[in-house]
Amino acid sequence: MKNHLFSTFFFFAFLAFISFSCEKDTTGDPDNESELITTVSITFTPASGAAKSFKWTDKDGAGGLAPVIESIVLAANTSYTISTSFLDESKSPVENITAEILKESNDHLVCYAVSGSAPAVQITDQDKKKNPLGLAGTIKTTTAGNGSIKVSLKHTPDKKASTPCSTGETDVEVTFPVTIN
Repeated sequence: MKNHLFSTFFFFAFLAFISFSCEKDTTGDPDNESELITTVSITFTPASGAAKSFKWTDKDGAGGLAPVIESIVLAANTSYTISTSFLDESKSPVENITAEILKESNDHLVCYAVSGSAPAVQITDQDKKKNPLGLAGTIKTTTAGNGSIKVSLKHTPDKKASTPCSTGETDVEVTFPVTIN
């Protein structure tokens, strides 16, 4: 009887082990799904004066209608703080993707690539591991001119790499034209 009881217990323990070890891979769970990002907004705030926000919007996602891109217009010889936000405006209510980026800050990096007269962005915020995050930064314009700022949201970048913006997956990448007056 004891041997039969032990065998039954062993059989059910084995089944439990198999059922847990054969569980589906949850790395693609809904919390880490790639979100639709329909709006990227950059707000520039000078030391004195009003903040200005500029948006890239593609409400129907990739394909379909072309995105609407507002040109960034800044004053010459001016320092600005910047903040960048990401939204999914295809949903009601609008989903603030920026909140998720903050929550999962170790897995995200906002990268900025500039050309022409557009000033370089200095990232001022950090993730939970004290690595750059990129939702906040500063810039300093110089003389009048034209250029562009490319904003890329990277997912799972290698922030310790020599070029972290060339690693990870790109969740969204947009280029804003820049005019400095």
